[in-house]
Amino acid sequence: MNENMHGAALVDRVIERVREHGWPTTDAPDVTEPVPLAPEVIDRLRLPGGRPLPPSLRRWLAFDSSWFSSVGWYEDPHAPVFGDRGLGATAEWMYGGGGPMVDSFTEFERLLPAVCLPLVGGSDSRRLLYLGSPDSTGEYPVLVTDIDDLPYVAVMYPGLDVYLADLAEVVDLDFDTYTSLAEDPEYGPRMREHAENTALGADGLELQDLYELELEDGDGDGDGDE
Repeated sequence: MNENMHGAALVDRVIERVREHGWPTTDAPDVTEPVPLAPEVIDRLRLPGGRPLPPSLRRWLAFDSSWFSSVGWYEDPHAPVFGDRGLGATAEWMYGGGGPMVDSFTEFERLLPAVCLPLVGGSDSRRLLYLGSPDSTGEYPVLVTDIDDLPYVAVMYPGLDVYLADLAEVVDLDFDTYTSLAEDPEYGPRMREHAENTALGADGLELQDLYELELEDGDGDGDGDE
């Protein structure tokens, strides 16, 4: 594993890019006046459920807390309090309302019961940080939801670190499909950890796949992380 391609080291490259040039995409809110958090404030922060912040988030918050406030994680960038929405409520927030397709993401909460935090990117698809089980680097997976055909959920990035790096275009990633990073030489191992931890598998699940998985499981609640 190339440590410069993961965690805080990778986020350092993102920060350098954003500080000098801004985001290369209009999807992302600008960071014109960063709001850095002091180390002691970051040390006190905990994710919902009392879990520690991933290395990527700690490093980014030392640079700026306003961006995630703009994205919808919390109201006050000077004193963050993370939201506690599940997948269904997060999807409704990201898509700007409900409807049969969007409402169906609540069904996935039987497999994915942890808190979700919204991210930017996509139209029929959206991205979110899923605070289930961290991988071996301490990072939580970024999931993709899609409503183009059937409601669909998959692991798209192995962590906030890689998501931010892709958004800032400091890494060159090949996305033939949402789950292409599962075969990436650098990020594949972490992707496979999350595919197993979430029970979404390497290819993700459509709503009908979720029902079939629950029937195979035999107890109606899947085997996802708690």
